[in-house]
Amino acid sequence: MTGETHIPLNDDVREAAAAWHMRMQSDGATGEDWTALTIWLEESPQHRAAFDEIDLLADEIAINASEILAGVTRPSAEIVPFPARKPPPQRKAERPPAAAIAAAAAAVFVAVGFGGWQASGGPVQTFQTGRGETRAITLADGSRINLDAASRMTVRLGWFSRQVTMSEGEATFDVARNPKKPFEIAVGDQRVRVIGTEFNIRHYDGSTDVTVRRGIVAIYQSSLGDTPVARLTKGMALNHVDGSPASMVRAVNPDRAFAWTEGRIICDSQPLAELIPYLNRRYGVSIRLAPYLASRRFSGVLELGDEKDVVRRLADYLSIRLSGSEREYSLS
Repeated sequence: MTGETHIPLNDDVREAAAAWHMRMQSDGATGEDWTALTIWLEESPQHRAAFDEIDLLADEIAINASEILAGVTRPSAEIVPFPARKPPPQRKAERPPAAAIAAAAAAVFVAVGFGGWQASGGPVQTFQTGRGETRAITLADGSRINLDAASRMTVRLGWFSRQVTMSEGEATFDVARNPKKPFEIAVGDQRVRVIGTEFNIRHYDGSTDVTVRRGIVAIYQSSLGDTPVARLTKGMALNHVDGSPASMVRAVNPDRAFAWTEGRIICDSQPLAELIPYLNRRYGVSIRLAPYLASRRFSGVLELGDEKDVVRRLADYLSIRLSGSEREYSLS
């Protein structure tokens, strides 16, 4: 959130801001009303932030008035249009068209109630993959996501923002550029915020890795306020352990993080304690690793073909014993 301060708002403040906005759109707004509004706005930063949100919503409604009105299903008798407001006293500029804004705003706020404002956040979509399953997703805004095995996320494409919550799993994101609607991902105790870029997120066992292949990614940490803990550009990666006050940023070859989408994984001295659980998720198999081998490391490229071939190549490379068959294997 570059140069911005996030101000938490509750429904009561938003409802008050919506009431003020509708009142000032009406033909009956007076100079005293504008004075009272100014006092209310100056009482709290939350009041100003909520009113600004409503003002932005009014702009969106004006632009999309026909679509919004077409989607209102209640009888037209329940929709209370307001006449065009008169220019307010000492108002520097009037934003046209006031009548369209007022009518559409009335349709949303009166016909569907304040729930209409809450609905502006967009419907929640859940995407999930099981063990041995991957999924390619194209969102309504044109953003593309590749979801790796055993992963889960929820997505909300709202009028003003695009919100993703990612739990355990891995995914690549190719985000459609939209400066007016930042794309934000909540993962672990951090937030990844972008406008339009391509990156990979891996989050397993309380550890997060973010790797950027194109664009700029800002990383925020809930416990550290609204100043980014890192800004990543092409060829940079961040590793963070949930609950830790620090993150590690390093230069990388970003293609390594994206290799899984092309059917292979590239390992650089990766411990078997990390590699084997990934193969179990990717294939939905049961590969048991002897405890004394957990710290053994593998460097190289594994083509993600038949799971038995992958495990056999790994065992041959490390000169360790492979036993079992079908869907259960043991490395010892």
